[in-house]
Amino acid sequence: MQSFEIKRGHGKSLEDGGLKSLMEEEFGEVTEKGNNVKVLTASFKALTKIDVDMVSITEIKIETETDSNAEPNDALDAHQAYNRFMQNVTGFNAKQRVDRAKAKAKKEAKAAAEKEIQS
Repeated sequence: MQSFEIKRGHGKSLEDGGLKSLMEEEFGEVTEKGNNVKVLTASFKALTKIDVDMVSITEIKIETETDSNAEPNDALDAHQAYNRFMQNVTGFNAKQRVDRAKAKAKKEAKAAAEKEIQS
């Protein structure tokens, strides 16, 4: 699962069924699985599976699977729905999400390098 940061103050709107209703808006029927951890699952056209786990009001984890043999229009529709969903959930557009992921990876790599030097 890939982790995404949620914009400060934006996570409150996802609690109490808010995340599930955003998923239903973009992907249709949503099912819940898991006992201790509630994972919401849906599918939409070329997006054969999207699992969403709200870790906290500042982080979500998402796992997706796509059909590589899907029609181009279905793939485009699924991609656009995914981006709309992600922007509504995280509060960040695609470019901002990429920039934040790069910054996080850079920070983690720097910390790992410093730890290796100290050992």
